[in-house]
This record gives sequence, C-alpha cells and structure tokens, in this order.
Amino acid sequence: MKFTAKRVVVTAAVAGAAVVAVGATVIATAADPVSPEITSSAPADAGHENEGKYTTGDYVLNVHELDDGGDGITTAIGPHTTYYSKTLHGNGNRKATVVKFSAGPDSDAPIVFSYPVPAPGRVVDCVASGTEAAPQVRCETRLPAR
Repeated sequence: MKFTAKRVVVTAAVAGAAVVAVGATVIATAADPVSPEITSSAPADAGHENEGKYTTGDYVLNVHELDDGGDGITTAIGPHTTYYSKTLHGNGNRKATVVKFSAGPDSDAPIVFSYPVPAPGRVVDCVASGTEAAPQVRCETRLPAR
C-alpha cells in the first residue's frame, strides 16, 4: 500500500475524530452533575404542596425522580403539558433525592439536567424549553403555598 501525504492526513483526521467522539461520550456519561438548588420566594401552586411541577416545551420530557441508589419513577410528559407529581418526596419506602430529565420519546435518552429534591414542604417547579435536539430545563424550589 502506497502512503501519500493526503492519505496520512485523512487517516489521522478520521482517527482523531473517533478519539474525540469516544472521549466526549465517556465524559458526558461519567459526569452527571446535579445543578445547585435555586430557591424562589414565589409560593407553590395552591393545592399542590409537596408535589413536583413539570412544564414541557415542544417535545416529550422524561422526568426521573430517583433515590440515592438510582431507583425511582420515570414519567413521560407530552409536549405543552403541565404535570404535577405526587411522588416527588417519595413513594412508600423510597425517598427521591434527585430529579433528572431527558428529552424525546425514549425514556433511556441521555440525561440533560439534574436537580436536587427539596426538603419536604417545598416543591420543585421545572420548565422545559428549547428543542428535543437541544433541550433546556430550568428548575427552582418554591415555598409552601400561602
């Protein structure tokens, strides 16, 4: 096989791209940071104390309410929907500690945002925007309804 400068450059570029792609995937799956809690002075919606409020944008939003072991409940919420979760602070013996979000119809899609479950009596209010390809989720902890 004859090696030309062009063939060497193309081969090196393809190999470099493969290494970068694998590295980025490893970093994205290994690093699953939980965003810091943001507390709002706005009260929770009346009648929905201790619940999670999730509002979706133009895509299906998967909400994963998980405990420290990664077990919990996943709920797929359709586009342009507001959903109140009664299981935010646990269900039976399981106590959720984090809420994670993924976008699209596949519940196993990569996590795009994580937020800590607030203390009992407080609620989390999360709003999804952007697109399925570039989802954005913003959450804040709200005080009990007045």
